Amino acid sequence: MEEYREQPEMKREEHRLSNRSRFQRPVWWSLAALVLLLILAVSWWKPWQSGRVMLTAEAAEQSVLAQYPGGEIVNSTLKDGTYLMQLRTETGLYDVQLDAVTSTVNSIKRLESNPQAEEKTLWSREQIKTELQKQTDGELDSLELVEQQGSPVYNAILIMKDNSREQWTVDPYNGQKQSSKVLDAPAVNEPAQENNKPQFLSEKQAEQKALARVPGEVDDIELRGTNSGNPYYLVEIDLEDGREAIVQVNAISGAIRSVTWDEDED
Repeated sequence: MEEYREQPEMKREEHRLSNRSRFQRPVWWSLAALVLLLILAVSWWKPWQSGRVMLTAEAAEQSVLAQYPGGEIVNSTLKDGTYLMQLRTETGLYDVQLDAVTSTVNSIKRLESNPQAEEKTLWSREQIKTELQKQTDGELDSLELVEQQGSPVYNAILIMKDNSREQWTVDPYNGQKQSSKVLDAPAVNEPAQENNKPQFLSEKQAEQKALARVPGEVDDIELRGTNSGNPYYLVEIDLEDGREAIVQVNAISGAIRSVTWDEDED
């Protein structure tokens, strides 16, 4: 009899546990679905970026064009906080990725090259000097051909009439100024501060130093090493006997660092 009574009790307990399990299962599924929705909402909303203002499409295009003058934006798309653009310039078509908040160019990649641009010829230093004289009455202090964002440009340092120093970025194919910035404004009240900064010799001063060592006619002069902390001029001098000397002049002290001779013609 006791066994007979225990069986209904066991069945009722099993039935109660089964009902509880069936009740708890949808509750767990509901909680899991709610957590998933919260994760998706946070990922889409990105509350940690709520205080950051994104550039408009127009502002983003203007930012790129300011960094790459003369170009044209042919396509622009905003994706995950980055503007994906295609920029067409004289040298070809480029893929540009711009941070929509900081306006920083994260990457630039050339997709197509312009065959006509490949045919352009770099101007010589003398051609650039002549063209700069037409554009300014300042005195050319130095002129250096460098690579900037994958393209060659001339960096010209000019001493203006008010004794300020300006750096010009010059197109190496036509001699036109692309951009400029003031390096040293003219000192009015504190002229002694200029002594704290190393001053480069002008090209004319470097030529005089080189000619004092090797008399002749200056064929070319070039400033190098301005970013290495050890700047110097290379002065090429033609002698009357047909030989050529290359004199290396310290751009700050004017000291002659070396004299190299081309092979003598017997």
